[in-house]
Amino acid sequence: MLLLLTLLGCPTGTGTDPDVEPADTGLAAAPAWDRPGASIGCDPDAPAGLLDEALLDADLDADDFGFDESIWEDWATRGFVRGPYQWPHFEAVHHDPRVAACFARQHAADLDAAALMPHPTAAALGVLYEGAGIDVSGDPIDVGESDLERALAALHDAAGGTGDPATAVELPVELAEALTPIVMALVRGIDARHAMDEAAEDVNKPARLFGGAAGLVIDGREYFPPLTDAAEHEAATEWFLSEDGPRALLLPARQLAFAVEDADLGRFAGTDTDWTFHTDAGTLRIAPSSNGVHAEEEEPTLFLLELGGDDTYTTGVGANVNADNPVALHVDLHGNDIYGYAVVPDSGDVEGALPSDEDGRNGTSDSDHGRQGSGRYGIGMAFDLGGGDDSWASLRMSQGFGALGIGVLRDDGGADTYTAEAGAQGSAVFGWGLLLDGGGDDTYKSWAYSQGFAYAGSAATLLDVGGDDVYTADPGNAFGGLTLYGSPQLPGGEGNSSFCQGAGFGLRGDAYALYLSGGFGVLRDASGNDDYVNGVFGQGTGYWEGTGLLSDGAGDDQYDALYYIQGGVAHYATGMLFDGGGNDRYNQRIDPYSMQTGAGHDYSLGMLVDDGGDDMYRYGGLAVGASNCQGVGILIDKDGVDVYEAQSNQSTGLGNHSDECPSRVADPSIGIFMDAGGDVDTWLWPAGDARAPANDSNFGLNWHDTSDEHGGAVDGDGMTGF
Repeated sequence: MLLLLTLLGCPTGTGTDPDVEPADTGLAAAPAWDRPGASIGCDPDAPAGLLDEALLDADLDADDFGFDESIWEDWATRGFVRGPYQWPHFEAVHHDPRVAACFARQHAADLDAAALMPHPTAAALGVLYEGAGIDVSGDPIDVGESDLERALAALHDAAGGTGDPATAVELPVELAEALTPIVMALVRGIDARHAMDEAAEDVNKPARLFGGAAGLVIDGREYFPPLTDAAEHEAATEWFLSEDGPRALLLPARQLAFAVEDADLGRFAGTDTDWTFHTDAGTLRIAPSSNGVHAEEEEPTLFLLELGGDDTYTTGVGANVNADNPVALHVDLHGNDIYGYAVVPDSGDVEGALPSDEDGRNGTSDSDHGRQGSGRYGIGMAFDLGGGDDSWASLRMSQGFGALGIGVLRDDGGADTYTAEAGAQGSAVFGWGLLLDGGGDDTYKSWAYSQGFAYAGSAATLLDVGGDDVYTADPGNAFGGLTLYGSPQLPGGEGNSSFCQGAGFGLRGDAYALYLSGGFGVLRDASGNDDYVNGVFGQGTGYWEGTGLLSDGAGDDQYDALYYIQGGVAHYATGMLFDGGGNDRYNQRIDPYSMQTGAGHDYSLGMLVDDGGDDMYRYGGLAVGASNCQGVGILIDKDGVDVYEAQSNQSTGLGNHSDECPSRVADPSIGIFMDAGGDVDTWLWPAGDARAPANDSNFGLNWHDTSDEHGGAVDGDGMTGF
């Protein structure tokens, strides 16, 4: 346990101590990563009287609270778990609920600290990598005695093309100096991608990797890694996990973000420089400040610096457009900007969905165009700086999306609107995705695989610093929306499978006996009165060894969703919702179904922790600290005058091994509910049921009253351990 706590408290990057004066050498100090946030000092073994009471009510020893390692060993021998894509944190977090709580709180604290750093995007990428257990060593780029002409010469050597490095003299001196480390970072990214090409097997040529990496959201494309050929799959997996695979891009991506943020480019906003440099990897362009329209150009973009104005973009904007465009960087310095795409109406377009682009629509969008910070087999970054009220709209693979690469969207503030259909807003498929919004009252809308979604081999984060924000993952036809990604849990087109708002998703390939551990998907909103709506799977959920976290700071928030939501999770996974306090409302506008508000199914850990406030909960069956089929489900409300409206008595501190799993009664099913603070709460319970909870009482339930069921519930006062 000591080793794990040390890891949980580890800093998320490197840096210099600001309290120590550097030696005066006469030279400029080398750039260094921002100093990381401190450990929060969370102790999962601290005494917790109320937890002890709940475990006693559940007839469960403290040492048995969670998943015993022997259970995991048994399933590993069957090939279901512990594949090559399992993140290092997973088992420690999944097996012990109190360790999971420390992990979730530390990760949120690290993201909050990163957002306040001088280089927030670079710092947040460090947290993203660390949270996935990837050690990325190296420092920011130090250009030393180099200048822009030398940097452009290095770029010419790396990328080829017709650009003349001597044209650097045409730029203002200060701007040329600011651009030098950015260009050197572009070179690092191009070199890394070329090394990836050389390391990949012939069957995974760049064009194929670019086209197939995002198979989850590109219907009809070759999937990565190949699923049906064992030898090809093994080779692709080995390459992906090696230092010569996509991980080679992680340090250059962070260096590029640091260089952009360190350059203080805002001082050039409103100026009229106009300059172009051509390479075979894309064009470098500095565009003068104007209220302009930027449409698609013949050449891909390697780097566009737009010096200001209220601009409209229908270009990819910080997106790898093909396999020959390994890095794409977009920086807009000021204005209320509109980021969209060229609409091409299609007969399949439907009211309520985004209109099609040139790739059309067949129910769901068929778009094969990433935009607005899309890293497909490369690095794609879009920075909108200056705090304007911006509008972002795309279809798929956009707004901080990574597939075999790193996609980043950074908007530093303003009242912004983000709209996308799938694979967007901090999302990744075999890659890394980040959307970082610097604050303001923002609106996020999507349908599926978005808002902090991570598939196998992935880590992705949506981080919003503050403001009263609205997050919508369209719930579907029966709930005032539009069903595009129909859910098997709600057949007939009633609702959408969302996998949004903190979701980690893995591959359960029963048909071909292939199982890939899910990724680490996070939505962190640091403060504000926020509104969350989701369909099926979301708001802190996981599937097949995935980890999903929705972490919301203080504020009066609303959460509404349908099924497997709010710390509701399935199949060897971990899902957590942590709310930092405020008068919150859970499922007051939509009737929920099942597996919600702290519920674990099939060897999964589902947890909801609300830190306080006068909260209202409405829930169906298998909810509010409920287990199903050898799961662990936990709900803890730490303080406040709360209202619990149960629509099913199969909930609220429920141990249930389920008729689905009759052969597994040797393993425990654990459901724990705790309401702390000693306040008088209101219980609205199904009529005629004798198990009506009451204040200052214990009322856990074992549904079948068998020895493997451990339901514990307590309303009282004391430390919860979470």
